[in-house]
Amino acid sequence: MTQTKVQEALRRAAQIARAARDITPAEAVAETDNGTLWRYQCDSKSPRIPLLIIYSLVNRPAILDLSAERSVVAHLIKKGFDVHLLAWRPPGQARRYLGLADYILGDIADAVGWLRRTSGAAPHVLGVCQGGVLALSYAATPMGQGTRSLTLLAAPIDTGSDSDRLAQLARSIDFNALIGATGNVPGQGLAGLFASLKPFALGPQRYSGLAELADADDQAIDTFMRMERWMYDGPDLAGQAFAEFAQQIYQDNALARGMLDLDGQRVDLSNVRCPVFNAYALDDHLVPVHAASGLEKRITGPCVEHALPGGHLGLFISKRAHQMLYPALSDWLHRIH
Repeated sequence: MTQTKVQEALRRAAQIARAARDITPAEAVAETDNGTLWRYQCDSKSPRIPLLIIYSLVNRPAILDLSAERSVVAHLIKKGFDVHLLAWRPPGQARRYLGLADYILGDIADAVGWLRRTSGAAPHVLGVCQGGVLALSYAATPMGQGTRSLTLLAAPIDTGSDSDRLAQLARSIDFNALIGATGNVPGQGLAGLFASLKPFALGPQRYSGLAELADADDQAIDTFMRMERWMYDGPDLAGQAFAEFAQQIYQDNALARGMLDLDGQRVDLSNVRCPVFNAYALDDHLVPVHAASGLEKRITGPCVEHALPGGHLGLFISKRAHQMLYPALSDWLHRIH
């Protein structure tokens, strides 16, 4: 009986996956060297405050727009923001030598500049996970001083703790040798690595209820399949940028120590003068509390920290996050002038 239910769930999931559409429609409005700037559509014609999302290089940004009920993007649009996303293009072997400076001082700076020119206002910037480190580093450079505000979601800022599992893993790897052998870093390999850090929750426990989906509505199955694609369909990463991030952020803890180097330009967090909203999850196995918290001691501008019960994914898709975190964030953003 259970086997029949699982087969039915998989059959329905395949049908729904073929018919799946984007939750929130968007159009490409500009190109940077290594990314595409997307603008999410909204019905309102009234002036809206520009907001730029900087996502991680590791995954695709679908987790921010997973379903109509649990969409960070849709919430921000509803609250009156002109939401844009800088979506990274897979590098290809010809761009294996792209470094962090190319993304931060090049693509992010270009996207922010385009928004300033077209809207006539400095945008809010929201960085997610690794994208939070990129956005924070940009705000700490001279060209980032015009940022209206900075929001960080689960950003690994201080990786110096011995209990940081990703940092422990990184310290045991020769990343120069790794990228020398692979060139770019395969996204599927990284997905398997992240799953291995929490094998039960992302393995048997996650699929134990698959049979129940046979009787679920289409929306529940669609959400499940979107999550599957997000977890295991990650893009390849430019080898040099991957190695630099792993070495400087995780092996050397360079961002927290004021030693992060972008093509000879030192990233000093005390240069961050814009208001910052820093959110993290209390039970995050990828970005633990000690890695994400305490930013107010390192920057010059005002900082609000928001700690949410739950794990890494819950920060983006849980009912609690959409009832507590994102209303608090949108209220805070509206108070920034």
